Amino acid sequence: MPLSPVPSPRPSSDDPALPAANDWLRAYTRHALSETPELRDTERQQVLTERHLVPALEALETLLRRLRAELDPILRDAHPTSGGKPYPLGQCLRITEAIQARLEAPASKELSGLAAEGRAALDRFVAAGGLLRRAWGDLRGQYFQNAMIIGTLYVDVSNDTVVVTKPPVEILPFASAGFSRISDYAHYARIAGRYWGSRMLPNHLMPELAPYLPLVEVSVDGRLRLGPANRYMLGLTLAAGFAPSARALAGPPLPPSLFAGLTAALQDAPTPLAADPEDGREAALARCREELAGDEAGFHAALAAARAVNTRLGQLVAIPKVA
Repeated sequence: MPLSPVPSPRPSSDDPALPAANDWLRAYTRHALSETPELRDTERQQVLTERHLVPALEALETLLRRLRAELDPILRDAHPTSGGKPYPLGQCLRITEAIQARLEAPASKELSGLAAEGRAALDRFVAAGGLLRRAWGDLRGQYFQNAMIIGTLYVDVSNDTVVVTKPPVEILPFASAGFSRISDYAHYARIAGRYWGSRMLPNHLMPELAPYLPLVEVSVDGRLRLGPANRYMLGLTLAAGFAPSARALAGPPLPPSLFAGLTAALQDAPTPLAADPEDGREAALARCREELAGDEAGFHAALAAARAVNTRLGQLVAIPKVA
């Protein structure tokens, strides 16, 4: 069942309209939405990028390739597969986090040549106030992407995690990279369909979890999962008082036959199931209105319940692809 795209304003953890905002909520959403793929302090970052990084692009790429070569054996041994695919396929987050950690640590004394020049240029950039951070979002309307934004550069250190024959590192001006934020759950559903072949259904099954996890994700092999549970999407809906979740849940109720099949698959789940499709839709929307975005205990309880549900589904449940 498709989700209807609804324009939504960009959320901000500093928005005074945040419902029941508290220190926990502001800290969580600020951290989650720090992954938004966008330029910040653009004018200054452009100056610093042109001064320190642009003259050293070849050296910077050499540094990043050197770090990938060092980290690949370690990461491959620890995580030889992801989703049944061999390393590095599907491991862009793990690789990007590992490279970022190396860049934020003191420079290795073993670096030499162009790699050492690239590290020196990056250190000068950061010392002058340059920004280096990880972001997650939509890459060219086709993929979910983890990449770094360094100044005004888009830096992908896991460029080979979808097509393994691609070069492992890609550096582009951010403005021409096609890297943009996920705006709502309809946007998320579109990219998930193109990238993973997944189908998204509104979570009219478990109303208590619906404000936090408004979708039932059906993978290409028919497996079910409540979601999305990634930090950015949770931050997006929390920052907007669950309005994004409500929009995802506001479509027509699930067809009765599909609802019956899904509830049968979820019997004995650790959270109550709706009685019927219409009741599930109305109860899910009511929970979005009633739930307090600043309720830390409710947030952790919902995620714990979802983990238990998804563990059970991953072990026991597979359904035919739904129409």
